[in-house]
Amino acid sequence: MNAFFYGVALQLKLDIRSRSFFPVHIPRLFLALALYLAASLGLGAILGLAVKSQAKLTTVSQIIFLPSIMLSGTMFPTELLPEFLKTIGKFFPATWGYRLMLEPNFPFGRVWYLLLVLLGAAIICILLLKKQNS
Repeated sequence: MNAFFYGVALQLKLDIRSRSFFPVHIPRLFLALALYLAASLGLGAILGLAVKSQAKLTTVSQIIFLPSIMLSGTMFPTELLPEFLKTIGKFFPATWGYRLMLEPNFPFGRVWYLLLVLLGAAIICILLLKKQNS
């Protein structure tokens, strides 16, 4: 739920910078946010099923999600990053979700990666659940 409010606050902040004081494309913003959240929750579900200890899960999730936020452009512009870090950042759903939320229109070219992550996460979760049940 925090990510939801973070996404709304991010959009408001960006609109204030561009002198527009209200998000213009609210349905597209929420659709982009929902896709990003679904992909991130899918990765979290994989981690939850794969890591047995709660203490280890906390550590592993921080190792994965902290760099994803740092390399996505959310904390600072990606133009400040070296090229190899920009390339690494493109493997994280946060990069694609953040870019999708920034777009004034809804480019479906940026949606494919989030849908692929979500589909892959669903398949991996099913396999991990079958493995645990057998």
